[in-house]
Amino acid sequence: MTLLEKMDHLVYATRLDRIVFMKVEPRPFRWLPALVMLGLVAGYALLARAGSPLVAGFWIGWLLFYGAILAAAFLRTLGPRFTATVNRPLDERELTVKARAHAISGAVFATIAMMGCFYMASAGVPWLWHPRSWFDWFNLGFGLQGISVLLPTWIASWIEPRPAADYDD
Repeated sequence: MTLLEKMDHLVYATRLDRIVFMKVEPRPFRWLPALVMLGLVAGYALLARAGSPLVAGFWIGWLLFYGAILAAAFLRTLGPRFTATVNRPLDERELTVKARAHAISGAVFATIAMMGCFYMASAGVPWLWHPRSWFDWFNLGFGLQGISVLLPTWIASWIEPRPAADYDD
C-alpha cells in the first residue's frame, strides 16, 4: 500500500470524506452556535486578561478561542446550505433563507462593529478595557471573523422551519 493509498484510507476511516464531498445533510443548529459564540468571547477575555503565554490562563483561553473559531467553521459547513454544489444547486427556499440570514447578520454585525467603534473612542476612561498589544488586536480581528462566519449560520438555523413530525415512525 502506497502513502497516497494510506492517506486516502485515513480520510475514509475518519469519515472526513462526508465533509469534503458534501455528503452530509444540512441541519439547523439552533443553540450550538450560541455556545460557540460564548466560547469565543470567553476565550478572548482569558487571552486578553493573561496577556502573556507565561500566565496560566493564557493557554486555556487560546484553546477555547481558537477552538471556537474552528467550531464556527465546521458549523458553517454542516449547518444550513449556503453554497451550491454541482449535484445539488440551491432551490428557491434555500436562496431565500440565505439572503435573509446574510442580510440580518450584516445588520447585526454592523451594529456590533459600530458599538465597538464608539467603545474604542472612549480610550480616556480609565476603568474600561482596551486592547493594549498587537496580540490583542490580532485576536480581536480573528474574533470578528469568527463571529461573521457563525452569525449567518445561527440566524439561518432560526429562520428555517422545524421539520414536520413524522407520525409513521
